[in-house]
Amino acid sequence: MRKIRVGYDARDLFFAQTGTRTFSEELLREIRKDNDVELITLAPVYAKPPIGKLSKALAHLRFIFWKVVTLPRLAKRADVDFLICPDYVAPFLFLGKIKTLPVFHGCNIWELPENYNSIWRLYFSFLAKLGEQRAHAVLTVSEFSKDRLRQVLGLNPEKIRVIPIGAKRFEGVGMTATHPRPFEADYLLHIGVLDKRKNLPALVEAFSNLEDKRLHLILVGGRPSKVFMDGYPEIVDKINERGLQSRVHLEGYVADELLPAYYRHACAYVFPSSYEGFGIPVLEAYQYGLPLAASSAASLPEVVGAGGLLFDPRDVGDMTQVITRLLRMDAVERAALRAGQKDVLERFNWPNAWKVIKEVMHG
Repeated sequence: MRKIRVGYDARDLFFAQTGTRTFSEELLREIRKDNDVELITLAPVYAKPPIGKLSKALAHLRFIFWKVVTLPRLAKRADVDFLICPDYVAPFLFLGKIKTLPVFHGCNIWELPENYNSIWRLYFSFLAKLGEQRAHAVLTVSEFSKDRLRQVLGLNPEKIRVIPIGAKRFEGVGMTATHPRPFEADYLLHIGVLDKRKNLPALVEAFSNLEDKRLHLILVGGRPSKVFMDGYPEIVDKINERGLQSRVHLEGYVADELLPAYYRHACAYVFPSSYEGFGIPVLEAYQYGLPLAASSAASLPEVVGAGGLLFDPRDVGDMTQVITRLLRMDAVERAALRAGQKDVLERFNWPNAWKVIKEVMHG
Protein backbone atom coordinates (compact mmCIF):
# COMPACT_ATOMS: atom_id res chain seq x y z
CA MET A 1 0.00 0.00 0.00
CA ARG A 2 1.37 3.39 -1.01
CA LYS A 3 2.35 5.63 1.87
CA ILE A 4 0.79 9.07 2.20
CA ARG A 5 3.31 11.56 0.84
CA VAL A 6 3.30 14.65 3.03
CA GLY A 7 5.14 17.75 1.94
CA TYR A 8 6.15 20.25 4.62
CA ASP A 9 7.10 23.88 4.02
CA ALA A 10 10.23 24.00 6.18
CA ARG A 11 11.07 27.64 5.55
CA ASP A 12 10.07 28.52 9.14
CA LEU A 13 12.92 26.44 10.51
CA PHE A 14 15.29 29.11 9.19
CA PHE A 15 13.30 32.26 9.88
CA ALA A 16 10.77 31.76 12.68
CA GLN A 17 11.26 32.48 16.36
CA THR A 18 9.96 30.73 19.47
CA GLY A 19 6.42 29.33 19.07
CA THR A 20 6.18 28.91 15.30
CA ARG A 21 9.63 27.36 15.14
CA THR A 22 8.75 25.00 17.98
CA PHE A 23 5.61 24.03 16.08
CA SER A 24 7.61 22.94 13.02
CA GLU A 25 10.36 21.18 14.97
CA GLU A 26 7.98 19.19 17.14
CA LEU A 27 5.41 18.35 14.48
CA LEU A 28 8.12 17.17 12.08
CA ARG A 29 9.52 14.97 14.83
CA GLU A 30 6.09 13.40 15.26
CA ILE A 31 5.49 12.89 11.53
CA ARG A 32 8.84 11.13 11.13
CA LYS A 33 7.70 8.48 13.62
CA ASP A 34 4.70 7.56 11.45
CA ASN A 35 5.35 4.48 9.31
CA ASP A 36 2.29 5.23 7.17
CA VAL A 37 3.76 8.51 5.95
CA GLU A 38 6.60 9.54 3.66
CA LEU A 39 7.71 13.01 4.70
CA ILE A 40 9.23 15.42 2.18
CA THR A 41 10.57 18.67 3.66
CA LEU A 42 10.74 21.57 1.24
CA ALA A 43 12.88 24.63 1.94
CA PRO A 44 14.36 27.48 -0.14
CA VAL A 45 18.07 27.24 -0.92
CA TYR A 46 18.59 30.86 0.10
CA ALA A 47 17.09 30.33 3.58
CA LYS A 48 19.10 32.72 5.73
CA PRO A 49 17.74 35.31 8.19
CA PRO A 50 17.92 38.82 6.66
CA ILE A 51 20.29 41.44 8.03
CA GLY A 52 19.63 45.12 7.30
CA LYS A 53 16.75 46.92 5.55
CA LEU A 54 17.72 45.97 1.99
CA SER A 55 18.14 42.33 2.96
CA LYS A 56 14.72 42.35 4.67
CA ALA A 57 13.07 43.87 1.59
CA LEU A 58 14.62 41.19 -0.61
CA ALA A 59 13.51 38.52 1.88
CA HIS A 60 9.90 39.67 1.50
CA LEU A 61 10.11 39.41 -2.28
CA ARG A 62 11.71 35.99 -2.04
CA PHE A 63 8.96 34.90 0.35
CA ILE A 64 6.31 35.86 -2.20
CA PHE A 65 8.08 34.04 -5.02
CA TRP A 66 8.63 31.01 -2.78
CA LYS A 67 4.96 30.74 -1.85
CA VAL A 68 3.43 31.56 -5.21
CA VAL A 69 5.84 29.81 -7.58
CA THR A 70 8.69 27.73 -6.16
CA LEU A 71 7.00 25.84 -3.30
CA PRO A 72 4.00 24.52 -5.28
CA ARG A 73 6.23 23.45 -8.16
CA LEU A 74 8.62 21.62 -5.81
CA ALA A 75 5.67 19.94 -4.10
CA LYS A 76 4.23 18.88 -7.44
CA ARG A 77 7.61 17.54 -8.59
CA ALA A 78 7.89 15.55 -5.34
CA ASP A 79 4.44 14.09 -6.03
CA VAL A 80 3.13 14.89 -2.53
CA ASP A 81 -0.48 14.24 -1.59
CA PHE A 82 -0.67 16.94 1.07
CA LEU A 83 1.31 20.12 1.71
CA ILE A 84 1.45 21.52 5.26
CA CYS A 85 2.22 25.25 5.45
CA PRO A 86 2.93 26.16 9.10
CA ASP A 87 2.91 29.94 8.53
CA TYR A 88 -0.73 30.07 7.24
CA VAL A 89 0.24 31.20 3.72
CA ALA A 90 -0.51 28.33 1.34
CA PRO A 91 0.10 28.28 -2.42
CA PHE A 92 -2.88 28.64 -4.73
CA LEU A 93 -1.20 28.07 -8.15
CA PHE A 94 0.60 25.14 -9.85
CA LEU A 95 -0.73 22.63 -7.30
CA GLY A 96 -2.50 20.07 -9.46
CA LYS A 97 -4.13 17.52 -7.11
CA ILE A 98 -2.08 18.49 -4.05
CA LYS A 99 -4.20 19.23 -0.99
CA THR A 100 -2.91 22.12 1.12
CA LEU A 101 -3.19 22.49 4.90
CA PRO A 102 -2.33 26.05 6.03
CA VAL A 103 -1.82 26.52 9.78
CA PHE A 104 -2.99 29.70 11.50
CA HIS A 105 -1.39 30.27 14.92
CA GLY A 106 -3.68 33.20 15.63
CA CYS A 107 -4.94 36.46 14.15
CA ASN A 108 -2.16 38.74 15.41
CA ILE A 109 -1.65 40.50 12.08
CA TRP A 110 -5.31 41.45 11.82
CA GLU A 111 -6.16 42.04 15.47
CA LEU A 112 -3.01 43.99 16.40
CA PRO A 113 -2.68 46.32 13.38
CA GLU A 114 -0.44 48.74 15.26
CA ASN A 115 2.29 46.06 15.34
CA TYR A 116 2.40 45.45 11.58
CA ASN A 117 3.00 47.42 8.40
CA SER A 118 -0.37 48.23 6.78
CA ILE A 119 0.75 47.26 3.26
CA TRP A 120 2.00 43.86 4.41
CA ARG A 121 -1.20 43.32 6.42
CA LEU A 122 -3.27 43.84 3.27
CA TYR A 123 -1.00 41.61 1.23
CA PHE A 124 -0.96 38.77 3.76
CA SER A 125 -4.75 39.01 4.05
CA PHE A 126 -4.95 38.58 0.28
CA LEU A 127 -2.60 35.56 0.34
CA ALA A 128 -4.34 33.98 3.33
CA LYS A 129 -7.80 34.20 1.79
CA LEU A 130 -6.66 32.90 -1.60
CA GLY A 131 -4.86 30.00 0.06
CA GLU A 132 -7.87 29.20 2.24
CA GLN A 133 -10.15 29.01 -0.80
CA ARG A 134 -7.98 26.30 -2.36
CA ALA A 135 -7.08 24.53 0.90
CA HIS A 136 -8.24 21.03 1.77
CA ALA A 137 -8.71 22.30 5.33
CA VAL A 138 -7.48 25.13 7.52
CA LEU A 139 -5.68 24.18 10.74
CA THR A 140 -5.46 26.34 13.84
CA VAL A 141 -4.29 25.87 17.41
CA SER A 142 -7.20 26.92 19.64
CA GLU A 143 -10.95 27.35 19.67
CA PHE A 144 -10.33 31.05 20.29
CA SER A 145 -8.28 31.33 17.10
CA LYS A 146 -10.91 29.40 15.15
CA ASP A 147 -13.58 31.86 16.24
CA ARG A 148 -11.40 34.87 15.41
CA LEU A 149 -10.54 33.47 11.96
CA ARG A 150 -14.25 33.23 11.32
CA GLN A 151 -15.02 36.74 12.57
CA VAL A 152 -11.97 38.69 11.41
CA LEU A 153 -11.06 36.98 8.14
CA GLY A 154 -14.45 35.51 7.30
CA LEU A 155 -13.07 31.97 6.93
CA ASN A 156 -15.57 29.14 6.73
CA PRO A 157 -15.76 27.57 10.25
CA GLU A 158 -16.67 24.18 8.75
CA LYS A 159 -13.30 24.17 7.01
CA ILE A 160 -11.30 24.99 10.18
CA ARG A 161 -9.95 22.23 12.45
CA VAL A 162 -8.35 22.83 15.83
CA ILE A 163 -5.24 20.77 16.52
CA PRO A 164 -4.16 20.25 20.17
CA ILE A 165 -0.48 21.17 19.87
CA GLY A 166 1.97 20.57 22.70
CA ALA A 167 5.01 21.94 24.49
CA LYS A 168 8.59 21.89 23.35
CA ARG A 169 10.01 18.60 24.57
CA PHE A 170 13.17 19.20 26.59
CA GLU A 171 15.64 16.59 27.79
CA GLY A 172 15.43 15.89 31.49
CA VAL A 173 11.93 17.28 32.02
CA GLY A 174 10.46 16.96 35.49
CA MET A 175 10.90 18.07 39.06
CA THR A 176 13.39 15.28 39.81
CA ALA A 177 15.73 16.17 36.94
CA THR A 178 19.08 17.70 37.81
CA HIS A 179 19.90 21.08 36.29
CA PRO A 180 22.36 23.65 37.70
CA ARG A 181 20.74 26.82 39.04
CA PRO A 182 21.02 29.71 36.55
CA PHE A 183 20.57 32.18 39.40
CA GLU A 184 21.11 31.98 43.15
CA ALA A 185 18.13 34.01 44.37
CA ASP A 186 14.49 32.88 44.19
CA TYR A 187 12.82 34.17 41.03
CA LEU A 188 9.71 34.47 38.92
CA LEU A 189 10.17 33.49 35.28
CA HIS A 190 8.95 34.56 31.86
CA ILE A 191 10.33 33.13 28.61
CA GLY A 192 9.54 34.64 25.22
CA VAL A 193 10.50 37.26 22.66
CA LEU A 194 10.28 40.81 24.07
CA ASP A 195 7.30 41.63 21.86
CA LYS A 196 4.99 44.50 22.84
CA ARG A 197 2.00 42.17 23.06
CA LYS A 198 3.77 40.20 25.80
CA ASN A 199 2.81 43.05 28.17
CA LEU A 200 6.09 42.83 30.09
CA PRO A 201 6.20 46.44 31.40
CA ALA A 202 2.98 45.64 33.27
CA LEU A 203 4.62 42.50 34.69
CA VAL A 204 7.60 44.55 35.88
CA GLU A 205 5.23 47.00 37.58
CA ALA A 206 3.23 44.21 39.22
CA PHE A 207 6.48 42.59 40.36
CA SER A 208 7.57 45.88 41.97
CA ASN A 209 4.38 45.82 44.07
CA LEU A 210 5.03 42.38 45.59
CA GLU A 211 5.82 42.35 49.32
CA ASP A 212 8.78 39.97 49.07
CA LYS A 213 11.68 42.20 48.04
CA ARG A 214 14.12 39.26 48.04
CA LEU A 215 12.39 37.83 44.99
CA HIS A 216 13.84 38.44 41.51
CA LEU A 217 12.27 38.45 38.04
CA ILE A 218 14.00 36.79 35.09
CA LEU A 219 12.92 37.66 31.56
CA VAL A 220 14.42 35.27 29.01
CA GLY A 221 14.16 36.16 25.33
CA GLY A 222 15.65 38.28 22.59
CA ARG A 223 14.26 41.36 20.91
CA PRO A 224 11.91 40.86 17.93
CA SER A 225 13.28 41.45 14.44
CA LYS A 226 10.57 44.03 13.64
CA VAL A 227 11.26 47.40 15.29
CA PHE A 228 7.59 48.33 15.66
CA MET A 229 6.99 45.16 17.71
CA ASP A 230 9.98 45.70 20.01
CA GLY A 231 8.94 46.13 23.64
CA TYR A 232 12.50 46.31 25.00
CA PRO A 233 12.70 50.13 25.44
CA GLU A 234 9.46 50.24 27.46
CA ILE A 235 10.61 47.32 29.61
CA VAL A 236 13.90 49.05 30.43
CA ASP A 237 12.10 52.32 31.16
CA LYS A 238 9.77 50.56 33.60
CA ILE A 239 12.69 48.79 35.32
CA ASN A 240 14.47 52.13 35.78
CA GLU A 241 11.30 53.92 36.86
CA ARG A 242 10.72 51.34 39.60
CA GLY A 243 14.37 51.15 40.65
CA LEU A 244 14.57 47.43 39.91
CA GLN A 245 17.89 47.27 38.08
CA SER A 246 19.29 44.78 40.62
CA ARG A 247 16.20 42.54 40.76
CA VAL A 248 14.90 42.31 37.17
CA HIS A 249 17.22 40.48 34.78
CA LEU A 250 17.00 40.64 30.98
CA GLU A 251 18.78 37.44 29.98
CA GLY A 252 18.42 37.83 26.20
CA TYR A 253 18.28 34.78 23.97
CA VAL A 254 19.04 31.51 25.79
CA ALA A 255 19.80 28.28 23.91
CA ASP A 256 17.22 25.51 24.18
CA GLU A 257 19.56 23.18 26.04
CA LEU A 258 19.89 25.75 28.86
CA LEU A 259 16.18 26.52 29.28
CA PRO A 260 15.38 23.50 31.51
CA ALA A 261 17.56 25.00 34.24
CA TYR A 262 15.49 28.20 34.22
CA TYR A 263 12.22 26.28 34.44
CA ARG A 264 13.45 23.78 36.99
CA HIS A 265 14.50 26.34 39.63
CA ALA A 266 11.83 29.04 39.21
CA CYS A 267 9.36 29.72 42.03
CA ALA A 268 6.58 30.40 39.55
CA TYR A 269 5.92 31.28 35.92
CA VAL A 270 4.02 34.44 34.95
CA PHE A 271 2.56 34.92 31.46
CA PRO A 272 0.98 38.41 31.16
CA SER A 273 0.48 38.51 27.37
CA SER A 274 -2.33 40.65 25.97
CA TYR A 275 -2.74 38.38 22.94
CA GLU A 276 -1.84 34.76 22.21
CA GLY A 277 -3.20 32.43 19.55
CA PHE A 278 -2.19 29.56 21.86
CA GLY A 279 0.58 29.90 24.46
CA ILE A 280 3.16 27.09 24.29
CA PRO A 281 5.14 28.48 27.30
CA VAL A 282 2.18 27.59 29.52
CA LEU A 283 2.63 23.92 28.62
CA GLU A 284 6.41 24.16 29.03
CA ALA A 285 5.93 25.48 32.57
CA TYR A 286 3.44 22.67 33.24
CA GLN A 287 6.03 20.08 32.23
CA TYR A 288 8.00 21.19 35.29
CA GLY A 289 4.98 21.46 37.59
CA LEU A 290 5.56 25.19 37.98
CA PRO A 291 2.89 27.27 39.71
CA LEU A 292 1.57 29.56 36.97
CA ALA A 293 -0.31 32.85 36.76
CA ALA A 294 -1.42 33.96 33.31
CA SER A 295 -3.43 36.55 31.46
CA SER A 296 -7.14 35.93 30.97
CA ALA A 297 -6.94 37.35 27.43
CA ALA A 298 -7.43 35.60 24.08
CA SER A 299 -6.69 31.84 24.03
CA LEU A 300 -4.90 31.62 27.38
CA PRO A 301 -7.84 30.51 29.58
CA GLU A 302 -8.36 27.64 27.13
CA VAL A 303 -4.73 26.53 27.48
CA VAL A 304 -4.26 27.22 31.20
CA GLY A 305 -7.32 25.21 32.19
CA ALA A 306 -7.31 24.18 35.86
CA GLY A 307 -3.51 24.21 36.03
CA GLY A 308 -2.98 27.88 36.85
CA LEU A 309 -4.52 31.16 37.99
CA LEU A 310 -5.76 33.95 35.70
CA PHE A 311 -5.58 37.74 35.97
CA ASP A 312 -6.73 40.72 33.92
CA PRO A 313 -3.65 41.78 31.88
CA ARG A 314 -4.90 45.37 31.78
CA ASP A 315 -5.10 45.61 35.58
CA VAL A 316 -1.71 45.70 37.30
CA GLY A 317 -3.37 45.53 40.70
CA ASP A 318 -5.16 42.31 39.78
CA MET A 319 -1.92 40.87 38.37
CA THR A 320 -0.14 41.68 41.64
CA GLN A 321 -2.87 40.09 43.76
CA VAL A 322 -2.98 36.89 41.71
CA ILE A 323 0.81 36.47 41.75
CA THR A 324 0.76 37.04 45.52
CA ARG A 325 -1.97 34.40 45.92
CA LEU A 326 0.04 31.98 43.78
CA LEU A 327 3.18 32.42 45.89
CA ARG A 328 1.25 31.91 49.13
CA MET A 329 -0.43 28.64 48.11
CA ASP A 330 -0.06 25.74 50.51
CA ALA A 331 0.90 22.17 49.55
CA VAL A 332 -2.72 21.06 49.00
CA GLU A 333 -3.47 23.97 46.67
CA ARG A 334 -0.29 23.37 44.69
CA ALA A 335 -1.10 19.68 44.34
CA ALA A 336 -4.51 20.63 42.92
CA LEU A 337 -2.79 22.86 40.36
CA ARG A 338 -0.41 20.08 39.36
CA ALA A 339 -3.37 17.71 38.86
CA GLY A 340 -4.94 20.31 36.57
CA GLN A 341 -1.66 20.68 34.71
CA LYS A 342 -1.48 16.94 34.14
CA ASP A 343 -4.96 16.96 32.61
CA VAL A 344 -3.98 19.80 30.26
CA LEU A 345 -0.80 18.02 29.15
CA GLU A 346 -2.73 14.84 28.42
CA ARG A 347 -4.90 16.80 26.01
CA PHE A 348 -2.38 19.17 24.44
CA ASN A 349 0.56 17.20 23.02
CA TRP A 350 2.16 16.43 19.68
CA PRO A 351 0.89 12.85 19.24
CA ASN A 352 -2.66 14.19 19.62
CA ALA A 353 -1.94 17.06 17.22
CA TRP A 354 -0.65 14.71 14.52
CA LYS A 355 -3.58 12.33 15.11
CA VAL A 356 -6.04 15.14 14.35
CA ILE A 357 -4.11 16.22 11.25
CA LYS A 358 -4.21 12.64 9.93
CA GLU A 359 -7.95 12.55 10.55
CA VAL A 360 -8.25 15.74 8.50
CA MET A 361 -6.25 14.18 5.68
CA HIS A 362 -8.47 11.09 5.60
CA GLY A 363 -11.67 13.08 6.04
